[in-house]
Amino acid sequence: MTYYAHSKDGSPQSEWQTIRSHAENVASLCEAFTAAWCGPGFAYNIGLLHDIGKYQSDFQRRICGDKHIQIEHAVCGAIECQKLDMGIAAYCIAGHHGGLPDCGTPVDRADERTLFGKLKRTTQDYSAYRNELTLKKAERFPLKIALAADRAAQMKQIAFWLRMVFSALVDADYLDTERFCTGARPQSSALLPDERLAAIEKKLRSFRGDNAVARARADLQDQCMHHCEDPADLFLMNMPTGSGKTLASMRFALEIAKRHKLQRIIYVIPYTSIIEQNAAVFRGIFGEDVVLEHHCNFDYGAVEDADTATKLTSAAENWDIPIVVTTNVQFFQSVYGSKPSRLRKLHNIAGSMLVFDEVHMFPSAFYLPCLEAVKLFVRDYGCKALFLTATMPSFETWLAQFGCGDVKTCDLIRDRSDFAAFERCSVDDLSEISTEALIALAESGAPSLLVVNTRKTARTIYQKLTCECYHLSTYMTKRDRARVLQDVQAALKAGRKFVLVSTSLIEAGVDLDFATAFRERAGLDNILQTAGRCNRNGKRAKETCHTYVFDFADEALRTKDKQMQVRRSICREVMSQYGTAPEAVQSYFDRLYAYYREEMSAFDFAKYITARGFNFDSYAQDFRLIDDESFGVIVCRNAGEEAAALGLLHQGGRAAKRKLQSYAVNVKQYELEKLLAQGAVTCRDGSYFLTNPAFYDPNTGIKLFDDTNYIC
Repeated sequence: MTYYAHSKDGSPQSEWQTIRSHAENVASLCEAFTAAWCGPGFAYNIGLLHDIGKYQSDFQRRICGDKHIQIEHAVCGAIECQKLDMGIAAYCIAGHHGGLPDCGTPVDRADERTLFGKLKRTTQDYSAYRNELTLKKAERFPLKIALAADRAAQMKQIAFWLRMVFSALVDADYLDTERFCTGARPQSSALLPDERLAAIEKKLRSFRGDNAVARARADLQDQCMHHCEDPADLFLMNMPTGSGKTLASMRFALEIAKRHKLQRIIYVIPYTSIIEQNAAVFRGIFGEDVVLEHHCNFDYGAVEDADTATKLTSAAENWDIPIVVTTNVQFFQSVYGSKPSRLRKLHNIAGSMLVFDEVHMFPSAFYLPCLEAVKLFVRDYGCKALFLTATMPSFETWLAQFGCGDVKTCDLIRDRSDFAAFERCSVDDLSEISTEALIALAESGAPSLLVVNTRKTARTIYQKLTCECYHLSTYMTKRDRARVLQDVQAALKAGRKFVLVSTSLIEAGVDLDFATAFRERAGLDNILQTAGRCNRNGKRAKETCHTYVFDFADEALRTKDKQMQVRRSICREVMSQYGTAPEAVQSYFDRLYAYYREEMSAFDFAKYITARGFNFDSYAQDFRLIDDESFGVIVCRNAGEEAAALGLLHQGGRAAKRKLQSYAVNVKQYELEKLLAQGAVTCRDGSYFLTNPAFYDPNTGIKLFDDTNYIC
């Protein structure tokens, strides 16, 4: 009898893929992917066994046409692993379709999703695999990594290793299935660091000039490159805003990749707006087909060249491309997720240069697992890492605090005398101020940027301004924010006097240059980011440019968010002692991290390890870097846009969802409930549409109440 793994519509059975062919292909790929950190034979055997459940008679009847039959096949390989003394591999095989499971307990029922539950499920005879598949000799415990002395640390290493093996299995499975069904994808291009270095150095030479800022930038870059040969796994690049961090970091990353024969560069950034900006810069230097911009808003269908669009779409699945630019969320939820689609790319992070921009913005609740992931990649999987920020915490101290003190670090910027060249304004503390006095100052200092902590406050201040003014917040759709930014750029270019009121989104890589800036007190990093938009291009005399820090006297305008209140309080203490000197940054983060020390360890994976094994799925459910309690409300300006949005909804899929982002505003649950109660929003095809135009203003965004003045 011939046993089939995959059929092909319209093709005779003689052209279908047999289980043996698929199993051996997957086994070879899986072994190749894991060769550096998994002992010989083990990964091959996992690949060989992953689909042996397809030898069950009901599966063969189903693949031959009886679609009414439902039968599970993944559990068979997991059961066989137990018999073959490969029990640790059962997680990978049992979850290669549904995701890495929790271990569970021996009393779990067969209908439960845990590994113990799955292993109790009834199967048909699949023993025919023994006549076709030949297992290799393999070690029972095949980790090719040095385990820590501490037991808890060991178990976390083993869990991470299992994630890596699972990733290799899933990617091998997908790739071979794809090859059979649609043909092999094009071969990924290599990093070619010499060629990329030549391109970026050419770009850097085009910026050179004979002025203090240009000389300071060149000096800082030389400092970084001077340490390329230092024996470190984690490099720290502390460079001020406006000093050319983006290109300097990529140049350094390429040099490290060249010296250590790394296969790709993965550039991780907190905000999508910065990603869009940096990815565009990198594409312009290296070429569109070399750089993958991977985040929820990127529309691969908008790439003009069809072959490039196809290549990028495929690369988004497993990061098999020289340069990846992605978000903290995408990166770390790929590390700690449980679903195959997330974990598939994980094994391709091995042997990479990892660059973390704005590294101080690791989310506090997940600080420990984020640091541990970096530690394990550089220690066990051949990676190097670069931490990059203009506001660098004392990472050597905090790595030690969170059990990562054995990572070899290197500070790239030790002489900070050049920092003075980037101080283009003074930072002055106004303390508490009335709304009226604040508005008067902002209008008199125009063009002014005024940054506040909440969307409600931004709208309130905007409505009180009497001069030419603009507003930015995430209450607005992406396209309306883009329009406002274009209008602001035009106003700046024309030299007009105006005020831009914004939430903190303006601090995320938006390249604007104001004469005066005002920042409601927040974290010290927020204040320095806003200051970086005051005299950003250095065209004005420093003594004429000011960034003012303030607190609202009107309590109704102050945020009630507890985390922001903590940051404000620490910032006030630090600024009263150090101002915004370099010592202030370290003091601020030391105090902030000390305050949140317990919370920063809350999601230690050690808490998800039991005497029986690992709870992968539970951890993935809890590891949420972003607030999932927001809801997208689609805002359409006319019937044509509404029809287009509905068409995208009916089309479905990730590409359609990305295109819908330009129409959507994310609101909290209580805000959605208010809008629903007033009949402003209706649900269509599972999505929320704003149906009352009185609840949206293109200049300020979505409104929770209709404040239109009606004349009777």
